[in-house]
Amino acid sequence: MEKSLQGARITVTGAGGFLGPVVVDALARQGARVQAIIGPPGEPARIPHGAAYVAQADICDTAALAKLVADVDAVVHLAGPASVAASFQDPARTVRVHAEGTAAVLQACHAGGVRKLVYISSAEVYGQPLRSPVSEQHPLGARSPYAAAKIGGEKLIEAWGHAFGLRAVILRPFSIYGPGASPESLIPRIIGMARRGLPVVLRNLKPVRDYCFVTDVAEAVALACSVQRSELDIFNIGTMRGTSVQRVADLILEVLGVSCPIREDGDRDRPGKSEIYELIADNRRAREVLGWQSAVPLETGLRMTIDGAGR
Repeated sequence: MEKSLQGARITVTGAGGFLGPVVVDALARQGARVQAIIGPPGEPARIPHGAAYVAQADICDTAALAKLVADVDAVVHLAGPASVAASFQDPARTVRVHAEGTAAVLQACHAGGVRKLVYISSAEVYGQPLRSPVSEQHPLGARSPYAAAKIGGEKLIEAWGHAFGLRAVILRPFSIYGPGASPESLIPRIIGMARRGLPVVLRNLKPVRDYCFVTDVAEAVALACSVQRSELDIFNIGTMRGTSVQRVADLILEVLGVSCPIREDGDRDRPGKSEIYELIADNRRAREVLGWQSAVPLETGLRMTIDGAGR
């Protein structure tokens, strides 16, 4: 069963990142009154224009969060670094923000009487899948500090639900892309090299990922806010289509109308045996329960990303 978001009071953490402003806009378009929480002063942030109110707060500051979420209808928890590579460089920060930050959000929800939480996890929690496409019942297996921290966040939410009756929806998006992504992420790096006429040199051309456009993921978040179910729900958000890094690079060059050599440099983002070589969503639960499906084909999304990067 779904309810209208018209007039719903929703707080979004991490609203100044890549996905956050798009989620805020999606909720606002459905009539929600959105309060956006961005990082404290000094942290880079995109201002979400669809928000009724924007506040700055440290995601680990329970007292500040409690004031900001008091009496809202739902909280969407997006805050935290989303780079697998960076999580190897600074695992302590990754774990602190995702685990301690999620604990602070849960405490704030409890203090403020919030009964609904939507948590944005990651498909990285599956590790190297035993089967493909991957369903929500697949065992969890961290291959990075980022994945371990996300698993920790999920388990905290599960425990909180048992203890305090918090209704929660956990979304596990696969590879999110679109305008506004970090320049260090795969697709912006390829676009940047190709536009400068440089060889496209990447660390690994083989991994296959399920690329999901940012507006499609934001729509899934809005649907998760509206679904009325009592138990903890978990949904994969992906397209059920896998594309190799090599193919993504080829498509970007086709859209740009340029010809550049594409090669590996042998240097890996992920050390040792931590690489995941295929990660494709089984999205049937999201389609059946949320009524969600991806709307933007990869080629279209890449064109929109390239157009956005050119502005």
